[in-house]
Amino acid sequence: MNVADIPKVYTALAEWASCLIFVLGMKKRWGKWKTAGILAVFLAALCVLQYYIGVWPVAFWIPAMGCAMLLMCACIWLCCAIPAASAALCFSVAFMAAEFVASVEWQIYSFLLELGYGSVAVEIILFLLFYAGLFTGLYFLVKRYFSDADRRNASWQEAAASVLMAVAAFLISNISYVYPNTPFSSSLPAETFYIRTLVDFSGVLILFLQQERWREMTMKKEVDAVNSILHRQYEQYNLSKENIEMINRKYHDLKHQIGVIRAERDSEKREQYLAEMEEEIKTYEAQNKTGNQVLDTILTGKHLYCMQHDINFTCVADGHLLDGMNVMDICTIFGNALDNAIEYEEKIEDKKKRLIRVAVYSQNRFIIIRVENYCEVRLTEGNHLPETTKKNKEYHGYGLKSIRTTAEKYGGSMTVKTEDDWFYLRVLIPKTEKL
Repeated sequence: MNVADIPKVYTALAEWASCLIFVLGMKKRWGKWKTAGILAVFLAALCVLQYYIGVWPVAFWIPAMGCAMLLMCACIWLCCAIPAASAALCFSVAFMAAEFVASVEWQIYSFLLELGYGSVAVEIILFLLFYAGLFTGLYFLVKRYFSDADRRNASWQEAAASVLMAVAAFLISNISYVYPNTPFSSSLPAETFYIRTLVDFSGVLILFLQQERWREMTMKKEVDAVNSILHRQYEQYNLSKENIEMINRKYHDLKHQIGVIRAERDSEKREQYLAEMEEEIKTYEAQNKTGNQVLDTILTGKHLYCMQHDINFTCVADGHLLDGMNVMDICTIFGNALDNAIEYEEKIEDKKKRLIRVAVYSQNRFIIIRVENYCEVRLTEGNHLPETTKKNKEYHGYGLKSIRTTAEKYGGSMTVKTEDDWFYLRVLIPKTEKL
């Protein structure tokens, strides 16, 4: 056996261990026993394939390694609850990491072998130390960069770029081993080791730097979307405030209309005037008096909209509990929660089932905000939040994220669930000196 040739069983174990790290670090598609069964099957498949790669002619090396790559990608996709593009992206990093771990471990052992320290015991000890240490480090990197792969939804362009980079790095790192007589390869074992390990490490480093860049871009995109929602809710608050001021002026005018009605002798006209007044009074009744002017404005605006669209809206709220909260934060929580509820209720054909309930109260040193609406479907949850029901998922679905972020700003939390044909959103905020 060529001393530069890594034992194929080591290569198979490195490829499988790298897949295992990604499976452990991400959301699973199946239960633990089914996942373990899938991993066992792929371990056997990789070992058998690598064995034949070691005995087949060099001409079969490239297609056989292509099969090994497909097996790794399939293993990650079958075990992890992620889209195919995200699985391909994860595979690219897993494959390069496996190549680097196998290469650096065998390079160190070959160096000790030349010095006369080579033995089965040394080989096993180095194998255990390097594989355990390096794959443990990979696990923490996977938790940081790929734990949200189920919701980040990598594009096929990102996946293709990563896979292409991994394949290119792999071919360059192994060219001296397969084809020693080229301008880009070496026939000396020491140089072959060095080239392979260095290129593999560079490939791993580049792929993780690429992930960091994409991760920053994704986070910036989410922050921009949340900020856009915050400003939109604040604009809606100002608009509602203007509408309520107009309603108050109209209510003041009713006093003068009453005098006109009393002077009217025609009973039909008098009834007509009374009917018009009754409609205007209904509009005024939509105003909510909670004790917090900002909350009153938001609830009144949403209540008026619900009346116009046949949605039954009820509210019991102690607005004084929110006096210490920032205006923008109140707009964020109630504006987004009610917008989501109203959007769903408008889709219900039976108008009797269009129901929204709001409550704000204190309990056990917590301020509790509850927004509930009738919901006939059980929403799919992703990353502890239900996924948006809108078709364009790229630019929607940030409403609940902004509510959760606002609650956490005050040391609180947000929970959502569907039960008995109702959707429940609850925000808990601990009482402090400011609240």
